[in-house]
Amino acid sequence: MDVAAANEIATSQAVWAIACLIIAFGAFRYLISKNDKLMNRAEERENKLMDHLDRSNESQEKTAVALEGINRNLTVLESRVDRMEKHTYKKNEKDDE
Repeated sequence: MDVAAANEIATSQAVWAIACLIIAFGAFRYLISKNDKLMNRAEERENKLMDHLDRSNESQEKTAVALEGINRNLTVLESRVDRMEKHTYKKNEKDDE
């Protein structure tokens, strides 16, 4: 192959068009690959966040149950203290007589 033929091929619009198409196709594939990786990472992050949210909800439910139990115990304790106060008050009234 002589220099003139190589020069003609190098300056040919068809060769440059094919080279641009190959470069564009490569860039397009790279961007699609990059987008897929980003989407996979976003999906993994979303799954982790949903797992965390589920665990948080379970923890809050357990806390709510515990608080309800504490509230019931305080109500019982309050009624016992009220009875003790009434009993003590009645006893003091009888002692004063």
